[in-house]
Amino acid sequence: MKYNSLLLIFCLIFTPPVAHSEPLKLPDMGDPSSAVLSPEEDRQLGQAFMRSVRRALPVVDDVEVHTYINTLGYKLLANTDTNQAGFHFFVVDQPTINAFAGPGGYIGVHTGLILEAQSEGELAAVLAHEITHVTQRHLARAFQKASKANLQTAAAILAALILSSIDPQAAQAAIVAATAGNIQQQLNFTRAHEKEADWLGIETLARAGYDPSYMASFFKRLQEASRYSDSAAIPELLRTHPVTANRISDAQSRAARYPRIADNALPGFEYVQAKLRVAQDHNRPGYVKQLENQINQSKAANPLLRYEYALALLSNNRLKQARKISDALIQQDPENINFITLKAKISDHLGQYDEAKQQLADALTLYPNHPWLTVLYTRVLMADGQPEAAAKHIRALVTEQGPFSLPLYYRLLAKAQGMANHRTDSHLSLAEYYYQIGQTRPAIQQLESALKLADEDNDYNRQRIEAKLKQLQEVALQEEELEGGKH
Repeated sequence: MKYNSLLLIFCLIFTPPVAHSEPLKLPDMGDPSSAVLSPEEDRQLGQAFMRSVRRALPVVDDVEVHTYINTLGYKLLANTDTNQAGFHFFVVDQPTINAFAGPGGYIGVHTGLILEAQSEGELAAVLAHEITHVTQRHLARAFQKASKANLQTAAAILAALILSSIDPQAAQAAIVAATAGNIQQQLNFTRAHEKEADWLGIETLARAGYDPSYMASFFKRLQEASRYSDSAAIPELLRTHPVTANRISDAQSRAARYPRIADNALPGFEYVQAKLRVAQDHNRPGYVKQLENQINQSKAANPLLRYEYALALLSNNRLKQARKISDALIQQDPENINFITLKAKISDHLGQYDEAKQQLADALTLYPNHPWLTVLYTRVLMADGQPEAAAKHIRALVTEQGPFSLPLYYRLLAKAQGMANHRTDSHLSLAEYYYQIGQTRPAIQQLESALKLADEDNDYNRQRIEAKLKQLQEVALQEEELEGGKH
């Protein structure tokens, strides 16, 4: 791995463009397999990067939000020419309007951007832009002139640069610790990469069934809204993806080449926005009353508004009121998965486990292996004293999701296994949970506990635990060396 150009990677995201007088010339890709950063190195760096991000930033592990953003991301990916697999889309709980692409196809978007978007098409435009940074190997190209650095150093630098959009002082300290010196001046950025991401992102939008003008219109709206603001109020997306009048005009001209398109949006965008608003505002004085007044003043029944109101009531433990609204919503649209999960959560909170189990079992026949339904079902089964059944369902979800499994799944699996007295398996699941969230030493402790409990007669299982333990011990040493022995 190389560290000088690791910093160059995030010039794609965090640094203004260098002025150029020469005409636009897109880089010659050549054979992707000949890139200095191999696909396997890219994958490993991506995993380490995500662990560093989870240590530094509040990643949203809400399964509904996670499922939605990945569904949208893969809808866009299906309309590109890439054959690259293994993209991971995630949401960071930050009010700033920003998004970023990391190595290994890890693409993050802030909650502030999702809430600012006026349509799914605007959110899709930003994701399409970030996807292009990855598919066009902009990140890998940055490794072409590099010096050596280990994987943990690389991941820490990248995570520190992500952090720079939120807390510059903390990011600076992290970069200095990671590189033994301030080397941010080595960041560089070219207009070519940004323009390529605009152009191909617009094509992806059109192919996926979204109006290709969304990219220019969203950037223009953000730019106009912040025109008379001081520099601190400029949206992070405009700082990390600097926008000029020429760039907006160029994107508009590009989009005009495509026919007008009636949006082929997913059904969940506005419900995700409602959920994020509740998570952000449910403790704000007057928020619940504000929603109630909006409902009373509305001339027509608004299911989305009533859904948000019920979520806010649930968050404030006003369960009977929330239940009354959820019953009405289910009666109106019995197959709406948002209404199904809302009602099941309320039944769970009320301790009505038989009813919640039946609701979720029926829903899983409509939506087999749906992650959020499965997680809710697992929780209800554990609350009802059925840990073996709970472990079976969440284990099946982990198997089905594979590398896309959230840390939350492993934590639930560990709890169910512990309740069922499968102590070795519980420690192994907890080890995976801690490792994924970037807590290497606690993961090692769980593996050591699992090794003590492992069956003496099962050599394969013991060897597997020992191999994982050795791997994590090496990672921990690298991390501790990087952080000056402070972990």
